[in-house]
Amino acid sequence: MKNNLLNFLGRDSGFGEKNNSAYIEIENKLIIIDCGFTVFEQVKEKFDFNKYNNIEIIITHLHNDHAGSLSQVILYLWFIYNKKTTVYSKCSRIKEYLDITGTPSDAYEIKDKADNLEFIKTEHVEHLDAYGFRLNINNKNIVYTGDTNTLEPFLPYLNNVDEFYVDVSKFGGAHIKIDNVLEMLKKIKESGTNVYLMHMDDKKYIEEITKGEFFM
Repeated sequence: MKNNLLNFLGRDSGFGEKNNSAYIEIENKLIIIDCGFTVFEQVKEKFDFNKYNNIEIIITHLHNDHAGSLSQVILYLWFIYNKKTTVYSKCSRIKEYLDITGTPSDAYEIKDKADNLEFIKTEHVEHLDAYGFRLNINNKNIVYTGDTNTLEPFLPYLNNVDEFYVDVSKFGGAHIKIDNVLEMLKKIKESGTNVYLMHMDDKKYIEEITKGEFFM
């Protein structure tokens, strides 16, 4: 099914080949969701940034596989294309992160909300604040968990949602163990929401246990 809102640059866990990252192209706007250490080379090759009047990057948290090339992308857009990036994030140390990576403040602006974007605080690891979000674009509502070890913060947001993007893993821990949420995800799908799995540490195992129930 290819009418889903998000296109993925990668769906791997933090130690995989392609960091979990997605994008949306709408007319003259490009939105990138997370910007891990593999993402810079991908977007540099994939996109003609001259096409876009607005470039936005949503950052869910500051692990390297989600923000590791954020500074590089901003610098590239600023110095090569003379374009200022809008960074959407509620991470408490996002400005510090950009400062210590030498990103000129003129090259970006940080916002923590928009009319069509609402961040959802979740639990991932002890030392970082992490967020998912709800987003409405082109009359589609999506919920995106980012990295999370629980579904609970997102359940109140799933009414009238078209697409639900969920962090799942074989082993659990800092991420949701697929075995523990399989039946809940089936119920969400039965309610009319398309469920998409992402950030997978063992795709073969997850494919086997889900038996093709969800988009991957």
